[in-house]
Amino acid sequence: MGGHELFDWFTSMAVQSFWWTIGIFFIAALTEMLFPPFPGDAVFFLGLVSLEAGGVSVIGAFAAAALGGMAGFVALYWLGRWQGRELFIRRNRGVLSVRHLERVEAWFKRWGAAVIIFGRFLAGVRSAVPLAAGVGDYPLVSTVSYGAVSILVWNGLLASLALLAHAKWDFLSSVFRAYSVVAWVVLVALAAGLFFWFRARKRT
Repeated sequence: MGGHELFDWFTSMAVQSFWWTIGIFFIAALTEMLFPPFPGDAVFFLGLVSLEAGGVSVIGAFAAAALGGMAGFVALYWLGRWQGRELFIRRNRGVLSVRHLERVEAWFKRWGAAVIIFGRFLAGVRSAVPLAAGVGDYPLVSTVSYGAVSILVWNGLLASLALLAHAKWDFLSSVFRAYSVVAWVVLVALAAGLFFWFRARKRT
């Protein structure tokens, strides 16, 4: 789905049912936490640009994404606390790999709560942070508070970029179109070059 199609889709959904649209942001953020690498951030960013383009307030969307992220964060924390290290030993793949757990635990020992605060910025292991906090029996209130700060700051940055992208969308669209033209020219040139190179090799 291209940028303009996403604009049209989100805008039409927002006009028809605001709460249905808000649900998309909540589910996308929740799914990203529980099942990485689902592109929840991309849904949030592009969706905010689309909603702003449709003249719909982004406050509800921001709140829904934050609540979805927190719901996933808390669920992972309790999963880690309930299952403990055995969960990682049994599964040992993806976000539940022992390597991820040991890496995050080493970060906890070195930087403490800062790991939770900046956990949202750690692509690839962000979901392992609340799991490791649960495994390590970190206090619930502190963990959830730091996690909320992390999610709010991260979403705030994405929202700011989305609003900027909306304001500069005409310019960005022209840049993307120019980039697409250049990319196709380069690809055609490479394909032609490889074609003649293989033909030259066969002749020799």
